[in-house]
Amino acid sequence: AWVTCAMVAARTTRLKQLIAVRAGYMLPAQMAKMFTTFDKLTEGRVYANLIAGPGGDEQAADGLFYAHDERYEVMDETVTIMKRLWTEDEPVTHHGKHFQIENGIVRPRPYQRPHPPFYIGGTSPAAKDVGAKHADVYLFWGDRPENIATQIDEVRSIARGYGRDESIKFGMRLQVVVRETEEEAWEAAEAIIEGAPKILTDTIKDLWKESQANTRMKELGKAKDYRIDRHLWSGLTTIRTGAGVAIVGSARQVADTLEEFIDIGCTEFCLSGYPHAAEAERFGEMVMPLFEGRIATESLVASAPVASPA
Repeated sequence: AWVTCAMVAARTTRLKQLIAVRAGYMLPAQMAKMFTTFDKLTEGRVYANLIAGPGGDEQAADGLFYAHDERYEVMDETVTIMKRLWTEDEPVTHHGKHFQIENGIVRPRPYQRPHPPFYIGGTSPAAKDVGAKHADVYLFWGDRPENIATQIDEVRSIARGYGRDESIKFGMRLQVVVRETEEEAWEAAEAIIEGAPKILTDTIKDLWKESQANTRMKELGKAKDYRIDRHLWSGLTTIRTGAGVAIVGSARQVADTLEEFIDIGCTEFCLSGYPHAAEAERFGEMVMPLFEGRIATESLVASAPVASPA
């Protein structure tokens, strides 16, 4: 993600980069310094997407062996240390369960004050606790709006205990399939999974069993014809882990579905499609004009492919 986003940042002037980093893969001080450098060089065009990542074989293959809740302990310490390094005037000393720091310092300060925004998500109790404590934006994968509304209330309630229920924002991580007509959009959606090789659909069934967020995606994938709502489709859960719910429809239908999430309190959207470039172009030409005057285009975000929260 670092390399991809650095290349994009060098070729753009307004686009902000959402960089996903698994907590535990880097030392907190190192991560804070890298984000600071990126933030300074791009004059504030970076967001930090801290993720717990999967457990099991994939984590072990990278040399990590944290249990589910332990991964969120690591994330909590990581963000705590990063924030202290970015905001405290004196050198930082931290003696925690997972990290030890003596007289740590990051200078210069980040371009964004007090620091680059943190995007954190997940559906497990451990994820919601860490996100409520630290996230500037709490990011959800696709689900029915009423289910997201319930989760927003849960996270706000936890955040209230940390004295920050009004400062946290909420966002959606969704796929998009938009075409001139609804019929064309559904045909395009079906074509995505019909063209997937069988080895992919067989492999996906056993991945990331520990992740509660992925478990929820699999549950949504059992809906009849994968249609979990009028224009929400879970077919992509059969060929990928992570954010497998798509908005499918005409430009007006896609915009109306986004409005449903806006109405329940979501103000940030991380969108992608298949193939990414073509779908992004269609979205920009067909859907964004319907939000004219309401979208903060200076805050458009590009994200490299990210792993799943739990």
